[in-house]
Amino acid sequence: MALLHGAAVARAEEVGWATSQAAELTRQGEARALAGQADVALSRYLEALRFDATYGPAYLGLGALYERAGDPREAERTYSVGLDHVRGFVEGYRARAALRARAGRRAEALADLEAAVALRGDDAALLQELAAAYVAASALPAALGVTRRLAALAARTGDGALVARATTQARALSALIDEADPVRAGGRDRGPVRRAIARYAASPAAARTRGGAPAGRAPREPVRP
Repeated sequence: MALLHGAAVARAEEVGWATSQAAELTRQGEARALAGQADVALSRYLEALRFDATYGPAYLGLGALYERAGDPREAERTYSVGLDHVRGFVEGYRARAALRARAGRRAEALADLEAAVALRGDDAALLQELAAAYVAASALPAALGVTRRLAALAARTGDGALVARATTQARALSALIDEADPVRAGGRDRGPVRRAIARYAASPAAARTRGGAPAGRAPREPVRP
C-alpha cells in the first residue's frame, strides 16, 4: 500500500511538472507571436503540447497562430484535437465556433456554442454569444429562450444592468416572433390571410363554419322554387 501511495505521489508530481513546463512554453509562444516571430512561437506551442497534451491554452495559442497565418483548416484541426484531449474545453468550443462562423458554417458554429453552454451554463458572456448566434441564424425562439435564461442568471447574481439589457432584448425578440407568427399575432391587423389563419388556429370548427359548411357535413343544395 505504501508503495502504491508513493507511486501515486510521484506521478502527480510528474504531471504537475509537465503542466508547469507547458504553461511556461505557452507563455513564451504568446510573447513570440506578439513580437511577430511566428516560427519560434510555433515551436514553443508544439513543445508545450509534447510536455502536456491536455494543456488547453497551448491549443488556443497554436490555433490562433494558424488563423493569423491564413491557415483556417489547420487551426480548426488544432482546436478539434484539443477538444479530444482536454476535458470540458469550453474555450476550445468557443474558438472553433468563431472560426466556423467566419467561414459561414453557421450550423456547426451554433453546435459548438451549444456544447460550450452545456458545459458552462452560468457564463453570462457565453450565453450572450449564443443568443447573438441564434439571432444571426434567424432562430428567434431559441434566441428568446437563451435571453430569458440570461436575464434569470443576471437576477440571481445581482447584475441589474444585465437584467435590464436582457429583459429589453427578450421583449424585442418576443415582439419580432409575434410579428412573424400569424397565430401568435391573433386578431391584430395583419391582413386577411393572416387573420384567417389566426382564427382557424384559435377555433378550427368556428373558422370552418364561417368559411363554409360545418365540419363533417356536406353543403346543402339551394332550395329551388
